[in-house]
Amino acid sequence: MDIKIYYKGQLSMYVDSSIENISLESPISLLDLIKNLSAKKDSEFRNLIFDSQNKLRGSLMIAINNNQVVELSETIIDKDCEITLLPPIAGG
Repeated sequence: MDIKIYYKGQLSMYVDSSIENISLESPISLLDLIKNLSAKKDSEFRNLIFDSQNKLRGSLMIAINNNQVVELSETIIDKDCEITLLPPIAGG
């Protein structure tokens, strides 16, 4: 499976590119995929994704093929797709 990850907002500052292409050989839950990706990034990136108890931040919006996902552990990635990670945006 070919997966394209889009890092938006502050997340894009902590990665080499705002788009990452990965290949998966077997299905994986969206939550596990995000944990695996975060483990390879620096602590600033991980702090935008996970809180101090290592739980996914509720303010992070995640979409697959432009459809927001709420149940990450129940969402299985089993085919080519595009995943967008969007942290909260503030301004005024």
